[in-house]
Amino acid sequence: MAARHALRTPFIATILLAASIGAAQAQGPGYLVPAPAKDNVQSKPKYECNTPDSPVVTLDTQSKYKQDDTQRATIDEDAEEAYSEAVEPLRAYGRNLVRVANAYVKSNPKNTAAAACTLTWLDAWASAKAMTDMRSKQAHFNLGQALGGFALAYLQVRNAPGLANDQKQRVETWLKTLGQQLVAFMDRNKATSSRNNHRYWAGLGATAAGLASGDKPLTRWGLDSARIGLAQITPEGTLPLEVKRGKRARDYHIFAAEPLVTTAELARSQGIDLYAENNGALQRLVDRVLASFDDPAFFEKATATKQEAFPGDGSIPSSRIAWLEIHQSRRPSAQAEAVLSKKRPTGSSEIGGNTTLLFHGPE
Repeated sequence: MAARHALRTPFIATILLAASIGAAQAQGPGYLVPAPAKDNVQSKPKYECNTPDSPVVTLDTQSKYKQDDTQRATIDEDAEEAYSEAVEPLRAYGRNLVRVANAYVKSNPKNTAAAACTLTWLDAWASAKAMTDMRSKQAHFNLGQALGGFALAYLQVRNAPGLANDQKQRVETWLKTLGQQLVAFMDRNKATSSRNNHRYWAGLGATAAGLASGDKPLTRWGLDSARIGLAQITPEGTLPLEVKRGKRARDYHIFAAEPLVTTAELARSQGIDLYAENNGALQRLVDRVLASFDDPAFFEKATATKQEAFPGDGSIPSSRIAWLEIHQSRRPSAQAEAVLSKKRPTGSSEIGGNTTLLFHGPE
């Protein structure tokens, strides 16, 4: 009897731990923010809506890595400077856009003026046909990362009352156009980037744009893109194509996890469980990445190369683990909570902004 009790104790402790973690996770609304109740809307909403950043219509970026580096791990300083200058207007728009969308989500009662401002920002770029003239492979990769942020910002405000239908229609048409543009590029692409992190980011953009515009084929293409990544995850939780990045293997596993986890969240909203695919592959990837934050030894052994250190104090920046907040809301763990509790609020403009707000709750 005592032996049986001893066997049960760890199990009970595990259940209690999971329950305590779950209780601590005050759930936010997620990406698909529902329409508010009529009595939860500000009677005189106000929001200082700044002029939208100038639309980026044409982009012709080049890789920041040295061209003779087959691992694409060593940065060319001159190329990096040119690259950063070219993409900063796009990144600035993304940061400002999600900030306004998040302001609507955070407001209680709901500030519909913030939602209207978000739509105005999106419509400004939609009306200008922003990001429709991508003149290089790298520019398409930039679009792949940016589109998810655009569409996820829209999904946060789409159900707000009083939004102009003509603006919504233009925005949805634009998001669909950008998604189809990505699909056409990636379907022609036969390089490694058709199967590595670039494909997963394109998949996230397509999934989010498909959901925002009601385009089911676009959404399916995006989900299938995530499956390309999930199918590659090894029993050890690695992505072989990202291991090949040498001294940046850890970084690129973190980078690849971001669109895969975010796409899994969008899939969940459609009743599709990407977490279960390839025998729970996504959990294996997250566990491997999580273990590497403080100790990159596994990746150093796998690549026979010392891994690049995180900047600043050596701990992972909060923007790099914004996706972990999403995963923690669905698959909570004490280890992830220990990391997140020191970094909140976490946020990334490419996955909808403040993920602590969206998936944990207001701090």
